[in-house]
Amino acid sequence: MCPLGVTVLSIVFLLIGSFAFVTGVVLISTKEESYSVFVEEYGKYLNQSFGNITTTKENIEMTYEMVSYVAALFGFVYLLAGFGLFTLKEWGRILAVLIAGFNVVYSIFLFFVQPLAAFEIAVNLLIIWYLMKQDVREKFSRKITIEERILGDQNP
Repeated sequence: MCPLGVTVLSIVFLLIGSFAFVTGVVLISTKEESYSVFVEEYGKYLNQSFGNITTTKENIEMTYEMVSYVAALFGFVYLLAGFGLFTLKEWGRILAVLIAGFNVVYSIFLFFVQPLAAFEIAVNLLIIWYLMKQDVREKFSRKITIEERILGDQNP
């Protein structure tokens, strides 16, 4: 039986992964329509963040391509982790811990620009702590007997 915390985490990972993957695929497949909006919004972001900065068309196009493919890739990785958590696969737990660890490192750098990233750091550290707890880890590594498959887990 999947613990409630693992189920909630798997749903969160699946939702984030679905959103990121669909966003990446839509950006890749609708480049003609969405590229002009991206250029406008990206220009606003650069001017707001760094002042009057000029970029070349090649740099903006390369950024668009990178954002599109990275969103799809990250979405796919999140979907894998969510599926692995939901099915209590050890590789899913490890992947989720790695994702949370990456998010902690990223948020530390982001903290200097956006102080609210401290909340993201705390949430990801909480995810790592929870998935590393002994009782949670045992749920991922324990082999299920044929009796447990038929009768269900008699010792939750």
